[in-house]
Amino acid sequence: MKQKIYNVFIAFTITTLFSGGLLAQAKFSEGYEAAHSGDFKKAVKIWVPLAEKGDAPAQYTVGWMYESGQGVKKDLKKAIYWYLKSAKQEYKAAQYVLATLHEKGTGVEQDSNKALDYYLLAAKQGDATSQYQVGNYYQYGIGTKKDNKKSIIWYQKAAEQGHVNAQIDLGNIYQLGEALEIDYKKAFYWYQSAANQDNPLAQYQLAYMYENGLGEEQNYDKAIQLYNQSANNNFSQAAYKLGQIYESGNAGDIDYKKAISWYRLAALKGNTDAQFQLGHLSETGTGTTKSIQRAIDWYTQASRRDHAEAYYILAQIYENGTTEFKHNISPNLQKAFKNYQYASSLNYPLAHAKLAYFYENGIFTKVDKKAAVLLYQQSPQKWAKKRLFKLVTHAKCLKTATTLLFNEKISCANRELLREKIKLQKIKVISEDDDSTTDTYFTAAMTKGSSELAIRYTEDNEFTQATYTFVGRNNPSLIITVKDKLVETYGQPSYSQGNQLQGEASFQWRLADNIILRVFRLWPDTTTFVEYSQAEFFQ
Repeated sequence: MKQKIYNVFIAFTITTLFSGGLLAQAKFSEGYEAAHSGDFKKAVKIWVPLAEKGDAPAQYTVGWMYESGQGVKKDLKKAIYWYLKSAKQEYKAAQYVLATLHEKGTGVEQDSNKALDYYLLAAKQGDATSQYQVGNYYQYGIGTKKDNKKSIIWYQKAAEQGHVNAQIDLGNIYQLGEALEIDYKKAFYWYQSAANQDNPLAQYQLAYMYENGLGEEQNYDKAIQLYNQSANNNFSQAAYKLGQIYESGNAGDIDYKKAISWYRLAALKGNTDAQFQLGHLSETGTGTTKSIQRAIDWYTQASRRDHAEAYYILAQIYENGTTEFKHNISPNLQKAFKNYQYASSLNYPLAHAKLAYFYENGIFTKVDKKAAVLLYQQSPQKWAKKRLFKLVTHAKCLKTATTLLFNEKISCANRELLREKIKLQKIKVISEDDDSTTDTYFTAAMTKGSSELAIRYTEDNEFTQATYTFVGRNNPSLIITVKDKLVETYGQPSYSQGNQLQGEASFQWRLADNIILRVFRLWPDTTTFVEYSQAEFFQ
């Protein structure tokens, strides 16, 4: 490993020496021979005297020896000392290294401004890597103001020297038109230049240009050829792209065998899109044996690399279970909840609403209406917007509602909530039918004198009316008894009609939260009713 690092360093040094015309220094060459043979201590003994005499290449080399700990004890302070001496003599290799040290904060305080200054010094001397870095700093506003014109100038200088990343970045700039007008011809030219250096990303980008007819006529054969080259150069996205081409049949006949082969190659290299697609093909049985277990395996691999949709699909599988496979999956709400959480944390829009529903209803978690509201707000789905409206409306309602039924504020209640409260009271059910808008209960054991409670709802299962029945059996004074009992809680009625002891009669209250409370009697059987109604549904 040390020898590999040394070889990279020495190649940089030799390039710089040639450019400066210093290779003829016999002593330096003697030190190089010693280092090349692995005798770093001898090399240091040769180079240090040269460095002390002001030889810039030797100063740089001694700096590197101290930075890497080759032939001497590792000492960043001494390394920087010698780099600075070399850089002051306009030795571009030292200028470049000082730039990287300030960029990362290695041995010095991290300082993007100083890093740019040193990159500029080396770039102006023609160092392609430094020119590329200067382009980066101006493009993204690192250590300076963002300046697209300067960025492109420096990228161009580096690209013209064959710097492959600069060529690719220029291709992107001309293709996307973010810093200047779109120019597919120039984008194509720079991608081609980088692809000629066998760069897999450039090969992929060039293939994309051919596939879509950008800068050149559309040519699927050349696109596939370049995608193949890129994929064989270990660029997984190119393998995934080939899978898409063969699955869709865009370049000819659909070929699931080839598609799956390329997807698998990409997936095994960690490409999450390919892993997800293999999961989908296994789940649907497209071009392969239908298997939910294999689908889950691929979805799981993709999710572990933060593929948001994979988390969402896993959550749906676990929430609902499966029925159409040879070996099915039973519902697992705990796993569903966890996967919705992960998908939502990765900002997958559909997951926000599902997770909100779990929080709203306390499915494998505590009920948390605030969390539900925040998540529904992030969802674009219509049903989520409806749930959000109901939750917000319900929250506002709770602030003003006062009238209780089974300890629940009825003006804000719905069918599910009241059924749960009634169940806790152990009241006997006469009828709970979801196809009907009315539930009825036998209440004699709970409310003295009553026989039945009927609760009515809207089609959306929101509370509208609750009516208790008190059988009179020729007892005209029953209405007075019931009314007087209600007066203890609500005060005197605001309206009354009829004779209390004969004929039909009624008493009415408008309560603080706009619930209409009415006591009325039929005649002649004297059956009496107590009715709580939402004002908008009162008749």
